[in-house]
Amino acid sequence: MADPRYVGLLDHITATSLDEDYAHVAEKRAAERGSGVDDPSRPGRRRNLHSASIVALLLLGLLLTVAGVQTAKSKPVQQASRASLVAQAKDRRDQLDVARAQVLRLRKEVNRAQAARLKATQAGTAANDELENLGLLTGAAAATGPGVKIVVDDNPDAVTDRQTVQDLDLQILANGLWNAGAEAVSINGQRLTNLTAIRLAGKAITVNLRSLSRPYTVTAIGDPDQLPARFVESAAGTWWLNLKSVYGLQFAMTREDQLTVPAAPPLTLRHAHRLGTGR
Repeated sequence: MADPRYVGLLDHITATSLDEDYAHVAEKRAAERGSGVDDPSRPGRRRNLHSASIVALLLLGLLLTVAGVQTAKSKPVQQASRASLVAQAKDRRDQLDVARAQVLRLRKEVNRAQAARLKATQAGTAANDELENLGLLTGAAAATGPGVKIVVDDNPDAVTDRQTVQDLDLQILANGLWNAGAEAVSINGQRLTNLTAIRLAGKAITVNLRSLSRPYTVTAIGDPDQLPARFVESAAGTWWLNLKSVYGLQFAMTREDQLTVPAAPPLTLRHAHRLGTGR
């Protein structure tokens, strides 16, 4: 059995060792507070904190001032750069318009020279007639003749998208005219072909990659006595009658004795083979 004296000594050391450490630390802190060394409310300490805050605020103000001055200095430069870019874009657009006009003029000259050469012989005349027919069918050549003109537009008091003309509405209108017997169709001067896409790009409706503006004028060459009635009786006519009566879209159709549907933009030839050979 262990000697109670030794057990009591070990218990005493274990019980009092931590208490003495804590007591030592507590006495040290009390001495520091008594001398004012670590007192946050001490006037000197408050002055130091106040001075540090003022310095920080001054540095922040200095940084903001420098940033403002730099922004003010760079603003004229940015405006000048923007104006320069706008001017360059306008110049490039003007150059593109001139180039397009030149291409159109040269294409007309080539077509006239080609027609004159073909008409010099009987076989050439037959080939020229076939080219003209194919041009009308494919949209490569302008078409003239009687037909109808349709002008459609948004509801004047439109507040929702459904009260405005959508790309789908123009697609249905064009297909309805084809089904009613139209031989050539254009929208705002853009010829429709079997490769034409009527779609929405951003907030604008595009045809042949050209943005259209309201109102939308649809020109269709065909029998002016039968084309309107056939269109009205078709599903497309019912669609547009609903748009007009329910949503307030504008729709006006007139018969015309003479209309012109321009040629479609030139196509890029990728594949060709001799007729009848498959090669």
